[in-house]
Amino acid sequence: MGQEQTLARGARVGGAVGLLILAFISLGWIIRDFTEAAEVTDVWWMWAGMGPRADGGLWVSSLLDPILLLAYVITAAMTVRASSAAGILASAGALTAALRLPSLWNLNADWMQGVDDGLKTKALLSAIAAVVIGLGLVVAAVAGRRPADNGAYGYSAVADPAAQPPGRPSHGAAITAFLILGAAGALVAVWEIYWWNERGGEVYQDLFTGERSLVSLLAAPHAWTAWVIAVLALVASIAAVSRATFARPVGMLAGGMLTGFGVFYVSAFLKQELLEHFSDLPTNVQLNFLTQVFCAVAGLVVLIALAQRAQRDQQMMPPPGPPGPYGAPGGQPGPYGAPPPVPPPGW
Repeated sequence: MGQEQTLARGARVGGAVGLLILAFISLGWIIRDFTEAAEVTDVWWMWAGMGPRADGGLWVSSLLDPILLLAYVITAAMTVRASSAAGILASAGALTAALRLPSLWNLNADWMQGVDDGLKTKALLSAIAAVVIGLGLVVAAVAGRRPADNGAYGYSAVADPAAQPPGRPSHGAAITAFLILGAAGALVAVWEIYWWNERGGEVYQDLFTGERSLVSLLAAPHAWTAWVIAVLALVASIAAVSRATFARPVGMLAGGMLTGFGVFYVSAFLKQELLEHFSDLPTNVQLNFLTQVFCAVAGLVVLIALAQRAQRDQQMMPPPGPPGPYGAPGGQPGPYGAPPPVPPPGW
């Protein structure tokens, strides 16, 4: 097995700055929509897909913005001190680029007629910035790696926890994440295949590309978003069962996305008072609601499971050399950096 890798401090700090920039972009558009809304709650229901109109006639932010904003703030704080910073940056960066990519062609599309050019240009520039920063985070996660300090015979890892090898999920957490994320990812994919067959290829294609089907300027197409989440959950599931060093960050990101989307869907369902007439609803609507409830709860369970303390690989001890003071091998202090015992008075 090769030497474990961690992320250099410069890459961690730069990655945290990039995440904060992404957070400010989302926050800026959320604040803009709050100022355009007749009531602040209208923005929530727009995110949930119920679509009340803004006073200015057009929304910019989408359901992605509040979810990603929370993810960016948390991951930025973790990146600076976490030994799994490379996995955090790569996961957040890849997800950002994937979800913001459709805006690059939708905001340039011919069917975007009647939209204020200045507003559309600002939205397009923010989408381009998000894609570029997202890809930059992935590059930083790959290029900024360096050999980890196992801390067995030194104190640098104590002073800088991020210099330690990245931890792996415990066996229990790994199995939990594998089963739940695998089931959630498979359910999302199965539903998308169902809607593809149910609505026909042409309609589903518009839902995938976003043509004439977007609620707001920076919304990602519904089907595109669903497939991104399905792939993210399945990748996180495989990473969890293999106990990869990046399993915890990618798994927690997948869990957060499942919970966020599930909560918004369920809130819209309750807002329309459909639960009171649940037995009268079509079977596919009932099953879709139950799937969303499962995804919301499943994501929360995964977050709790993977938030547990990581397990680190046991580091190899160096070959013994000439005996040192108090019997420590090779004159080294003691196992795992412990200082040699102090003889009691009178020895």
